[in-house]
Amino acid sequence: MKRIDLHMHSSYSDDADYTPQEIIKMAQKKNLSAISITDHNLTTAIPEALEITKNDDLEIIPGIEFDTNYESNILHILGYYIDYNSPKISELLSGMEEAKKEQFYKRIDRLQELGYSITAKEVLDKADNDRPLGGFIAEVLLAKAESKEDPRLKKYYNGERSDQPYFNFYLDFFRSGMPADIPCWKPNAKDTIELIKELGGVAVLAHPGSTLNPKEEDVIDDLITSGLQGIEAYSTYHDKQEMEEWLEVAKNKNLLATAGSDFHGHLKPKIELGGVAGNDYSIVEELKNLRRNK
Repeated sequence: MKRIDLHMHSSYSDDADYTPQEIIKMAQKKNLSAISITDHNLTTAIPEALEITKNDDLEIIPGIEFDTNYESNILHILGYYIDYNSPKISELLSGMEEAKKEQFYKRIDRLQELGYSITAKEVLDKADNDRPLGGFIAEVLLAKAESKEDPRLKKYYNGERSDQPYFNFYLDFFRSGMPADIPCWKPNAKDTIELIKELGGVAVLAHPGSTLNPKEEDVIDDLITSGLQGIEAYSTYHDKQEMEEWLEVAKNKNLLATAGSDFHGHLKPKIELGGVAGNDYSIVEELKNLRRNK
């Protein structure tokens, strides 16, 4: 079986570690046939990856992961085979950088209100940008001596949340509805799907189980009206039962079920490149068919 991974992040994403070249070497070592580097709201890695592999067998599928808002929810939309040089991508995302800065400071304020020992300066001194994301805030907080003495944080060191402490802290504090949830401006999910379609791409809902329930079919139906063509049913966010439920949704809605690990590096140490169920090359063939039939 030819194996693939259609969801991963390079060091161009603020919350990931490896360069495109390092990711490509890992993919080749794992004998993957096709990958897509889907950085958050960026296409910088695409031309680099295509150049590195121009004489190799590894197939690079141009991709991006857009962070979007859908009503009061956050949905991540993957775009494959888009015109990645289009200025319309930057136009869609204009304003997001300033919004992330504002969100960063408000997240710090909220953690302080909750009684955690952390300042914006401590985080910024260790960051390589001026709007550190939730996982990085967690890394700085959990590295502090004061935090290691805080009984509320014990589970991130040697308890049930210690397998992926930074990512789990993000899920427990910064995700929608959690104690330090700070809304941040993002482009509209339906507008984003329409743009992906306009740029010749295929729009896929990433790891739907992270923010949706399979029974929320009205949301899926609404996204389909804008051009959604796939669901990342095979995801490291989903357990076996959830995968089966999302596969059923994809089947009932005539959507392509895709597979992606959402590999980042040390933020998610349990996640390996290519380490996701259902990662068969036939998915790439179906993606190509959807692209051709536009």
